[in-house]
Amino acid sequence: MWILYAVAASVIWGVSYASSGRVIEHGMAPLTFFFYYACFGAIAGALALAAGGRLGDLTGELRALGSDWPWFALALISSAAGTLLIYMAIGEKNATLASLIEISYPIFVALFAWLFFRQNQINTLTLVGGALIMGGVVVVFLANRG
Repeated sequence: MWILYAVAASVIWGVSYASSGRVIEHGMAPLTFFFYYACFGAIAGALALAAGGRLGDLTGELRALGSDWPWFALALISSAAGTLLIYMAIGEKNATLASLIEISYPIFVALFAWLFFRQNQINTLTLVGGALIMGGVVVVFLANRG
């Protein structure tokens, strides 16, 4: 199922970036958009937890992290910062070009997974894929420098 979830997420992110680009291009500040995004996420998350009978598990799950709570904090902070930064990039250029540059993030996932946890998923084919991604980022950037 992971592949279906990943493809579905990709499709949904496509819808999100295209529609957020439209809203930002028509005058909503990226920070304002981010605020509404965060509010909606909090409400939708609370409703989903309540519907699933898991709203009471919030503090228990946080306590269960034990000494891993700093990773949770880092994940929240970096997710929020990344979301805000992509909205700012969309506001400065457009959703298509911002997302074509942002798509290089798997390279940084691999780098930080290795730096933080010594996880190594790299082999010859993943290196080739990473090089193609970075090559694409360079081509997009060079084609749109103005």
